[in-house]
Amino acid sequence: MLTISKPYHYLKSIFCFLLMIVCHNHYAQSELLFDAQKLCTEKKYDQAIPLLEKIIIDPQTKGDPASWHIRSYAYIQSYKLAGQYNISKISLLDTAMNSALTSMKLDTAKNYVEENNSFVKFGASSYFKISAILLQDSLNTVKSEFYYAKYKKYTTIINPTFDFKQKDIEYYNTTGSIFADKYMKNNFSQKYGDIAKAALLKVLDIDNKNISANINLGILYYNQGATLMRMMDYDVDLAQLDVIQENAKKLFKQSLPFMIKVYELDPKAEKALESLQGIYSALLDDEKANEFKLKKEALNKQ
Repeated sequence: MLTISKPYHYLKSIFCFLLMIVCHNHYAQSELLFDAQKLCTEKKYDQAIPLLEKIIIDPQTKGDPASWHIRSYAYIQSYKLAGQYNISKISLLDTAMNSALTSMKLDTAKNYVEENNSFVKFGASSYFKISAILLQDSLNTVKSEFYYAKYKKYTTIINPTFDFKQKDIEYYNTTGSIFADKYMKNNFSQKYGDIAKAALLKVLDIDNKNISANINLGILYYNQGATLMRMMDYDVDLAQLDVIQENAKKLFKQSLPFMIKVYELDPKAEKALESLQGIYSALLDDEKANEFKLKKEALNKQ
């Protein structure tokens, strides 16, 4: 997860420094701005925010980076007090980030660079955590990806050259694993299976040698084929039997290249050896099935 370069309680000392700068800078300051500053130092953010909303449209202060910077600070603190990662209060964080970006744009004198960067880093970190919560607790992939994209957006603002490759692999592998598990535990629900496949294929688009994505995709297709094969144990007419066999065969063939890739990358991957034995057996290739059976047995003797 994205980490903040400095402890966030450091914001208090930043804000004290900010007050000294604001008092001496060349921007015109209104009494309202000073009142808002005082309320923030007293941690009365709910009282400061209404003043700050007036300040950012006041002709005297709307072009002052300090006004937007203080607004960002007040909204961040309100968000934290509401319970960090409280999704119902996410609008507070959104407002804080928009304010920090406006302050950055107006801050031609570069008086608040370090402080604004700290705010944006905090926002990026929070969005990443929220994306994980939505994924793991709510299974809401649409909203999760939305906030994951926000994490990437704000990280890029702070670090334009940041390489998201590993983060993307981590995020989509996690998505794939969660929904592959749900697929298994919910009677092979196609909805969960489709989400898992889409996420895992995104991982392979980034890194086609990723073992976790390959094996999870292989298992998904393999289990779908095995489920169809089990249906043949029930009373079905010959027409249905042919359809079931053909569909199962297609699924085993879809599983095969992923399991072969895992085996090529890690010849001692027991799950791959076991799956390849089962796939070739289902495809009536007894020679290959026996080959992987012997390899699995040899591995277990080591």
